[in-house]
Amino acid sequence: MRKLYTKILFTLALSVIGSVAVMAQNIKGRVTDGASGTTLPGVSVQIVGTSKGAVSDASGVFTINSGAGKFQLKASFVGYESQTFSVNVSGGDATLNISMKESSSLLGDVQVVGSRATTSRTNVSTTTPVDVITTKELKGYSQVDVSQILNFVAPSFNSNRQTVTDGTDHIDPASLRGLGPDQVLVLVNGKRRHNTSLVNINGSVGRGAVGTDMNVIPVAAIERIEVLRDGAAAQYGSDAIAGVINVVLKKDYKGTSASLTYGQNMTTLNYNAPVIGGGVKAHSHSLSDGGVLQFDFSQGLKLGKKGAMSISAQYNDRQRTNRSGLDNAPTIFLGSAGSFAGTPAGQVTNDFRTKLIADDATLVSQRGYNRNNMVFGNSSAQNLGLFANGSIAPSDKSEIYFAAGLTTRKGTGFGNNRIPNSRNQQPLKADGTLFYQDGFLPGIESKINDISLILGYKTKLGEWAMDLSNTYGKNAFGFTVYNSGNATLPNSDTQQTTFDAGTLKFSQNTTNLDFSRKYDNMGALDYLNIAFGAEYRTDNFQIIAGEPASYSGAAVSRPTAPLTIGGASPGTVAAAPGAQVFPGYQPSNEINKSRNNKSLYIDLEGETGRLLLGVAGRFENYSDFGSTFNGKISARLQITENIALRGATSTGFRAPSLQQRYFQNTSTQFISGIPANTLTVNNDDPISRTTVGVDALKPETSSNLSLGLTAKIGRGFSFTADAYQINIKNRILYSGAFSRAQLGFAATEYLGINNVRFFTNAANTTTKGIDIVATQRMDLGKGKLVVSAAINFNKNEVTALNTTPIIDKPENNELRSPDPGQWYKNIFFDRQQRALIENYLPTSKLNFSAAYSINKFDINLRAVRFGEVKYIHNLDPYAVNPTSTAADKRYNSQFALDAGGQALIDQTFSALVQTDLVVGYKINKMLYASVGANNLFDVYPDQIFIDPRNAIGSIDYNSGRDASNRGRLLFQPNQGGYNGRFVFARLALSL
Repeated sequence: MRKLYTKILFTLALSVIGSVAVMAQNIKGRVTDGASGTTLPGVSVQIVGTSKGAVSDASGVFTINSGAGKFQLKASFVGYESQTFSVNVSGGDATLNISMKESSSLLGDVQVVGSRATTSRTNVSTTTPVDVITTKELKGYSQVDVSQILNFVAPSFNSNRQTVTDGTDHIDPASLRGLGPDQVLVLVNGKRRHNTSLVNINGSVGRGAVGTDMNVIPVAAIERIEVLRDGAAAQYGSDAIAGVINVVLKKDYKGTSASLTYGQNMTTLNYNAPVIGGGVKAHSHSLSDGGVLQFDFSQGLKLGKKGAMSISAQYNDRQRTNRSGLDNAPTIFLGSAGSFAGTPAGQVTNDFRTKLIADDATLVSQRGYNRNNMVFGNSSAQNLGLFANGSIAPSDKSEIYFAAGLTTRKGTGFGNNRIPNSRNQQPLKADGTLFYQDGFLPGIESKINDISLILGYKTKLGEWAMDLSNTYGKNAFGFTVYNSGNATLPNSDTQQTTFDAGTLKFSQNTTNLDFSRKYDNMGALDYLNIAFGAEYRTDNFQIIAGEPASYSGAAVSRPTAPLTIGGASPGTVAAAPGAQVFPGYQPSNEINKSRNNKSLYIDLEGETGRLLLGVAGRFENYSDFGSTFNGKISARLQITENIALRGATSTGFRAPSLQQRYFQNTSTQFISGIPANTLTVNNDDPISRTTVGVDALKPETSSNLSLGLTAKIGRGFSFTADAYQINIKNRILYSGAFSRAQLGFAATEYLGINNVRFFTNAANTTTKGIDIVATQRMDLGKGKLVVSAAINFNKNEVTALNTTPIIDKPENNELRSPDPGQWYKNIFFDRQQRALIENYLPTSKLNFSAAYSINKFDINLRAVRFGEVKYIHNLDPYAVNPTSTAADKRYNSQFALDAGGQALIDQTFSALVQTDLVVGYKINKMLYASVGANNLFDVYPDQIFIDPRNAIGSIDYNSGRDASNRGRLLFQPNQGGYNGRFVFARLALSL
C-alpha cells in the first residue's frame, strides 16, 4: 500500500510540473569574471523578494521570466562577491550583463546536496533542511578531525570517541538524528563514499553498524560540508535514511596555505570512590595529556590554460588520554579475578575472605602494585592524509574532473587489564610461574589504509548536461595485538607477546551516468529541471586470518591462583585460547564475498510563482536480496516575501552491508567485569538459522516525513524550524548474548566460547524530533558580529521486535526458567540493546556561537549543551522471583535500589554544557595566529555509579553490581567526551 501511495503522488506531481509553456517578458544577460573577462557558468541570479531566478549556463548566459516592472536582481557565486542591480522591464526583454568580482571569503551558505538543479540556494530557500559548514567553522576551533568538528557544530550530529571497544577506539561511530552510523550516507563531491571495513560490536553507540570513516579526509582539503537532514534514499540510494553528508573538496583554490596546531588537555580529574565503613574518598588529579600536533598544507595549481588542481595534506599526531579510577577487585594476586574463590571446607566465609584480602594487600604493597591499571580515554593515533581535487577542460563544453585520496593511520588502544590471579588468561614461563608477574594490560594496534579515486567527464549534448563518473574506494583495517599472550601456548621464558590478529578489507566501485537539463519559462513554471541517470555498484568484503598463534587454543589447564601467600594452587582452570584482548581471525572466519547493484533514478524540480516542488524516484536491484523502489516529494511555499513553509515525504531503505551479512569472529567482551569469549556468527550459520531461527537479512525500509518553517527577516536574520518523523522497519541490529548453556552446546563444541551473538532484522523503530536554527549578522561598533543558535530535540523508540517462532517458543522462555533473564525473547534483544538505540545519545543538543571581528582581531565563543543520556543494564533489576523466601525477592538482588525503589544500575546522566573560546589576531596579510580553549570551564559528565559494597577491601564484593568495570570506568563518553579542558595555539599562513 505504501508503494501504491508513493506512485500515485509521484504521478500527480509529474502532472503539475509538466504544465504547458506560455510566453513571458524576460531579463537576459551574460555573466563574466571582472578580472579576466571569461564567462562564468553556475552563477545564481535572483529577483530580490521573490523565488524567481536563474543560473548562468556554460556560456555564462541566463534568462529569467520576470514579466514587466522594476526589479532588483542579486547575483551570487561561490568565491565572488554578491552584487545587486536595478532593472526595468517594459515593452520587451531587458538585457543585463554582469561582471563579478572575486571575494576573499567563500559564499558558504550555497548548497548543492539535496537537489540536482543548477539553481544555487541558501539554507532557507531549500525544500528540505541543509546545514552548510564553511571553511572558517571547520578551522575555527581546536578539533582536527571531521567527525569531531561536526559533533560541536551540527546539533543533529553526534560522534564521540569510544574507549576499550577494540577497533571502534580508532574509528569514531557517527550518528545523524540519533540513528545508526550506517543510516547516513556520506558523499564526497556528490559521489558516494565507501564504508569502513570495521563492524562495531563492542558495546558502543552504533553497535552492530558499519559506518564511514570521515576522519580520513584532511580538513585542509575541504571547502565546505553540507548536511542534508532529511531522508534521501530516493535520490541517492541505500543508507540515506537519516540524511546525507556531502564533503565538498577544494577545487579552484588559488595560492598556498598552511597551518600548525598544538594543544593538550590541561584538566583536573575529580571523582569519588566508596570506602570501607561508609562514605567516599574524594580523588583529585591534575593532568596534562592528550597532546595533539597537527600540520596541514594546501596548494592550488593550474593545469594548462583551463584546468586547476588543489593538493592538500594533513599530518595529525594525537596522544592518548586516561581518566580511569582504581581497580576495586577484592584481590589482585590471590583468589580469583573480580570475585572471591569458594570458601575452603571447614572455614568461616567472612574469616576466610578477611584473611585473603589482608594477605593480598601485603603482596600488593610488597610488589608496589598500582591499582590504576586501566586506560579509559582516547586512543593514540598518527594520521597522514593526502588529497588532490581538480579538473581540466578539453573544450568550452567539456570537463574532465578527478579527486584522489590516500590516508594511513596507525593507532594504539588498550583492553581490560589482566590481573595476576586471572590464571586462565596468563601465559607461563618454563618453570610454570607467571610470565607477567604483575599481570598485563594488552593493547590493540590498528593500521588503517584508505584510498579513494573519483574520475569523471562532463559535457554538453545539445541542451543536456551529461556526467559520466567512476568512484573507487578501499578501506583496510589491520589488527596487531601487543603486550599480550596466549595462555594455551607451551610454557616458555620467551613467550610471544605480539600477534598479527588479521585484517578486514572492504572495497567499493561505483559507476554513474547522469543527465540533466533545465527548461526556463515553461508556461506556469519559471523553470523545470529534469535529472535522470543510472548507477552500477560492486561491493567486496574480506576477512583475512591472523597468524595461528593469535587464535590457536590447545586444550590445556592452568593452576588457579593460591589462597595464601606462597601457598599451593587449590585447583586448575581451562586456559583461554587465542591472544588476550583480541583473539585473531581464524581460517574458519575468512571470507571473500561480493555483490552488485543496479539502479535507475529520476529527479525533477520545478518552480512556479511561490511554489517550489521536487519529485524523485529510484529503482534498485541488488544481486543478493532483490529489488526496491522508493520515492520522494518535497515542496516549499513562499507565504510572504520573508516566510516560507517547506516539507517532504519519502520512502527509503538501507541494504544489509556485506559486513553484517558475513562477519564472524571470536572477541573478548567483558560482562560485569568478567571476561567472556563471544562468538559472532554470520547470518548463514546454523546457530543463527536453526538454533535461534532467524531469517536471512533483508533491507531496512523507512518512511520519512518532515515539515518546516523558514524565515529571512531584515538585513541579516535567518530562521529555520523543521519537525520530522522517521519510521524504520526491520532494523538490522546485533543481538544480545546467548550463553552456551542456553544454546545447548556440548562440552566438546565451540571450545573456549562463552556467548554467541548474531545480526538480524531485530526491531522496528520510530524517530521523532525537531531542528531549530537561527542566525543574526550585524554590525557592532566598528566590527561585525555573527550570532547563531541551533537546537535539536530527538527521541528514538523501539516500537516492535521481530522475533521468530523458536525465540517465542514457551519451552525457550516461561517453561525454560521462571527467571526472565534466561528467556530467549529477552536475551534476543535485551534491555541494554534497546537502550543503545533509545537512551545512549543525548535527547537534545544546543549549539550557541558568537563570532566577532574587529580590525585585526577575531573572537569566537561557543557553548554546546549535550542533553541527558541513560545507561540501562542488560539484566532486569526489577524482575521478581515469586518463589523466593529472601527479604529481597528479585532475581537480580545484587543491584541496589534507592529510597524510591529505583535501581541505581539504571543511571541517568544529567545534561552538561561545554564552552569554547578562541581569540585570533591577523599579524599581517600572510600570518594569522589564534589561541583558545575547548571546554574552558573543565566540565565533566556525571560520574558512573560505584556501589558502596564494592569498596576496596570489602568482603561482600560483586563486580556485577554496577557498570564501573570494577571502579575503573568513571564516565560515559557520549556527551562530548570526558577529557576535560583542552588548550591550543595555531599559526596559519596564507600566500
